[in-house]
Amino acid sequence: MAKTKVTSFVNQFLAYVKGDTAQVQAEKVFRQAQSALNVSISSLTGDTVNFEDAITEAEENLLAARINKGLAITDRSAYVSQLLSAKNKLTTAEENLEMHNQKLNFLKETLTALEKEESPIERTEV
Repeated sequence: MAKTKVTSFVNQFLAYVKGDTAQVQAEKVFRQAQSALNVSISSLTGDTVNFEDAITEAEENLLAARINKGLAITDRSAYVSQLLSAKNKLTTAEENLEMHNQKLNFLKETLTALEKEESPIERTEV
């Protein structure tokens, strides 16, 4: 029993004098990475609604442009220009959502990979 107390004291003393071990540092960095990814994933998941709303709005604007907002077409060139502009905005909104989803999926995959349990690393002392 006395040896356990001495060993515990010695280990605590060495940890205090030497600082964090590589294992302790790795655990701290893991928690920091895990926290950063969880916060980012949560934030990006919330932002998804904004990207989806932008697509809905762009679709509505394209529909309005197709029917010239219910007005007579007095300038065909302007009509075509507005129609193309509305389509470009829809395409951009869809691409923005796709890029957003790719980023979100990448962060989720990274978190999953970090949290994957593996067998302990065996080290050989040189």
